[in-house]
Amino acid sequence: MKTGERRYIRSQSSPGAAFALLVLILNFFLLTSFDAYAEQDVRGKAESLLKDATALFEEGSTDKAIGLAGEAVKADPGYSESYDRLGYMLLKAGKNDEAINAFEAALKINPQHRTSKTGKGLALLQKGDATGAEVVLKDALLLNPYPSMTHYALGLVYEKMNNYEQAVLQFKEGIRTFKSGKR
Repeated sequence: MKTGERRYIRSQSSPGAAFALLVLILNFFLLTSFDAYAEQDVRGKAESLLKDATALFEEGSTDKAIGLAGEAVKADPGYSESYDRLGYMLLKAGKNDEAINAFEAALKINPQHRTSKTGKGLALLQKGDATGAEVVLKDALLLNPYPSMTHYALGLVYEKMNNYEQAVLQFKEGIRTFKSGKR
């Protein structure tokens, strides 16, 4: 190694370069920690809004509840639970197309969101699409370890299709699973 090469190597490992590298590493860790904290804060705000929306909904203030659930969706657009609860509120309000959109948004975030599949099936049934509802609800049953509500919804589908034998079977299965604790 020549003398000139040694100077180059020494100049590259100066205290200033080490300090700059240290600052970069610290910034990375601080920003990563800040992002995680910000994510928790956003999720917490969405959860708080959903809690308030649910209380309003249970009191019968459906429109106010829908508004707050919509704010929860805006607060954390990546939280499937916000879309799911909004969907059920819209379903109760008879806004089936909007409910379907909310359930589909939840399913886009989490394709395994079983309550959103059940909700979508109920909304399709309320729109008069019993065949579409049947497909979605059967799919929900495959995912659902607590299927009593889904069996009930499927019973409603078969009742609408005048298939009373299947309707009764689904209602009975819903009751059986409910009694066994799989609500």
